[in-house]
Amino acid sequence: MTAFSVSIGAAGGYGDVALGADIGPGMELVATAQQVAQAHPKGVPEVARLMKVSANTLQHKLNPANTTHHLTLQEALLLQLVTGNVAVLQAMAKQLGYTVQRATPDQSGGDPVEAFMHFQAQVGDFTRAVADALLRAKGGVTRNAQRNVEFYGQELIAATAHLVSATAARVPKRES
Repeated sequence: MTAFSVSIGAAGGYGDVALGADIGPGMELVATAQQVAQAHPKGVPEVARLMKVSANTLQHKLNPANTTHHLTLQEALLLQLVTGNVAVLQAMAKQLGYTVQRATPDQSGGDPVEAFMHFQAQVGDFTRAVADALLRAKGGVTRNAQRNVEFYGQELIAATAHLVSATAARVPKRES
């Protein structure tokens, strides 16, 4: 059996060392939109087709150096919908001091006991993510570990909201 190894440098954008893994404050929104379209497996022409716009016009609107063609808010939303990549929304949120996490649908079906059990499971997942990040943080918490903590933190927040809603639904209505 022949053994071999492959080295992936930091410029390859892989895992914890990805140079472009985080969207930095002040990053141009148009450049982010351009990256979203270019990252699509079939490229900008397919994104334009899905958006039902001219590929040439979309290329101009995605060019950060172009001063005459601009991506509208509706087009930025459509770009993210057709690609499934919400980096533009994340870049906007980051510039405003917010974060964006996908909302998790209620897993309880409105049953407060199910909602409570799901909440407890999320507490465990969040606790595990934080412990893993801190225990392995000899040189500091890695970006991936921090993203993991953020993900499970958002899941816990969603589970808390679902539990509050499920119990609130059981409060008897006041008679008028």
